[in-house]
Amino acid sequence: MVKGPDFKILGILSKLAQNNVNKDVLETEIISLSGLSESEARDRLNELEWLHLAKEALPKASRAEFRLWNVTEKGLKELSGQDAG
Repeated sequence: MVKGPDFKILGILSKLAQNNVNKDVLETEIISLSGLSESEARDRLNELEWLHLAKEALPKASRAEFRLWNVTEKGLKELSGQDAG
């Protein structure tokens, strides 16, 4: 069960992706909305990736200088389970 800053970051990622596991989200957008420092937000994203709730997407050639993220099916289930509970 994800709590605190991890849950907040997962929620932001899911919202920006419109609950679509195939939609890439710019890391800078996640950081901007999180209210956390850049390093803290990146730590949270890495933690979510380790838990298989989010994953770093392969950058497209036009956006190679940016990090992109996707929410996973497991991440969406985690969010919906906590909304219900």
